[in-house]
Amino acid sequence: MRLALTVVGGMAALATLACGFADVFRPAGPEPVTITYVGATTLHRDSTVPFSVVVEVGGGPLPTPRLQITSSDTSIFGLTAGQDSLVAKSRVATATLTIRLESSILTDSAPTLAQSIKVLP
Repeated sequence: MRLALTVVGGMAALATLACGFADVFRPAGPEPVTITYVGATTLHRDSTVPFSVVVEVGGGPLPTPRLQITSSDTSIFGLTAGQDSLVAKSRVATATLTIRLESSILTDSAPTLAQSIKVLP
């Protein structure tokens, strides 16, 4: 009987740890944040190209992150209203797409990615 209780108790402890209970005792502090641009880095003039952004926190995906996405020069490329596509303009040059995670309580500064985008004829 005592062996059965020990086995059941051990299984309960393992189940608790497997459910993330160990995360409660993890040291507090900022989590590592990774922002990844997934899309073309070279666009053709007067084209619209979709892109996506993947944000990971502590090695796992962050669902529906709040992002601020801007172009350093909207005469080279801009963004669609839904901010899910790049719109190449008629000017041939290079500009920077800046992606910033807003309202981040995960780190001590707003994680930002700067991606160079080139527009060709």
